Amino acid sequence: MASVYVIAEHRKGELGDVTLENIALAKELGEKYGLAPKAIVLASSARAFAEELADYIPEVLTIEDPSLENFLYEDYAAFLRPAVDMFGPGSIVLCPHTAFGMELMPRLSAETSLPCITDVTELELDGTRLRAKRSIYNGKIVSSVSVDASKGALVTVRTGVYQAPDKLSARGTIEGLGVSAEPVRKKTEFIGYREAPAGEVDITQASFLLSIGRGIKDEENIPRAARLAEKMHAVLSCSRPVVDKKWLGKERQVGTSGRTVKPKVYLAMGISGAFQHIAGVKGAGVFIAVNRDPKAPIFRVADYGVVEDMFKLMDALEEKIGGER
Repeated sequence: MASVYVIAEHRKGELGDVTLENIALAKELGEKYGLAPKAIVLASSARAFAEELADYIPEVLTIEDPSLENFLYEDYAAFLRPAVDMFGPGSIVLCPHTAFGMELMPRLSAETSLPCITDVTELELDGTRLRAKRSIYNGKIVSSVSVDASKGALVTVRTGVYQAPDKLSARGTIEGLGVSAEPVRKKTEFIGYREAPAGEVDITQASFLLSIGRGIKDEENIPRAARLAEKMHAVLSCSRPVVDKKWLGKERQVGTSGRTVKPKVYLAMGISGAFQHIAGVKGAGVFIAVNRDPKAPIFRVADYGVVEDMFKLMDALEEKIGGER
């Protein structure tokens, strides 16, 4: 039986949440196409990571070596090249579309001659053809891509698209993957981590987002929306036109060219519902749309819709909540 493998991403002794998102996709592919979902942990000491992953996936494979304490492509590839050869025909290898995955998978593809698809938002198998959807041209177009996966395929998955799965009723198994490293000629050296400057806010972690679009009309109305968001204990986010006008920062943009979010509640006000924006809100628990146009595309995907001028509704909400406007 062919399998679908998830390469675990870890950093500073912590497993990345994105790995659980990839496990959700692996299990979905397993159920649809009869693939066996498995996780692979490469680390200097893999047991703790493997124990955590075994709560979510039936089988965890470990590769341990002192050189794998921190990610360097040469060290990872030295073990993954022979491992991929062991996986067998038709197996799919998943990895998060992060700095880790963006370096690892394309280079591994070039060295193994396996096809690689990056930044995937949807994946399906049609016989030996692996079909995927991914955004291109800064999110303006969603492209459909297919490759011959008869010998296997490598895939990076966009973060935030899939939600972490529930824990298994019975923990998965853990075993070492018996592979020997190929000789390594290192061209890079791990020095340390330098954290990127933190943005004003991380909308991907918010449980409640109040998102504004073109309907906000003018920059002078932004504080009004921000005030309502604060009163509702929500985080203010926006669609691309608001960022293009430089009314809010890029870190607040939802959509294929911004952030993919999965809040418990997503309240969209004055947003028409272009597919680039909707693609960034797939994981929302409850989606509420407010737009004065009853034919706005956003109503097709919203759980609840309000056909009303957004400013009238903002006033009504503030009055209901109370406090100075």
